[in-house]
Amino acid sequence: MANDFDFGFTAVDEIPSEAPDQPVAPSIDNQDKIINMLKELEGKILNAESSGNQEHRSLIESDVATKLRDVEDLVLPLLYNLQKNPEKEYIHWPNRTAIIEKQIEKIKAVTRSYERI
Repeated sequence: MANDFDFGFTAVDEIPSEAPDQPVAPSIDNQDKIINMLKELEGKILNAESSGNQEHRSLIESDVATKLRDVEDLVLPLLYNLQKNPEKEYIHWPNRTAIIEKQIEKIKAVTRSYERI
């Protein structure tokens, strides 16, 4: 999967001598595919609503809202910590691999709960 979240920092062994490259915009073909998929999903949602699945939909929406809040609770502290001290250009982050792997597993536990069913 491509890097969908560019937070503006990269790991480097030494201070870079030039500015980083600008991110590349997604291709028009990819945007068209996404739009078509969203239209298809919208149609499925509208069909589900019209066929009397409102109670089921409410349960799913509640579950999704809870999971989104759980993911926020796992991701936002990282972003808030990275946001601290904006006047400093470099981030010292020793032992980050273990810390990040632990957080990734927590996020996967929330986002992939339906895979275990």
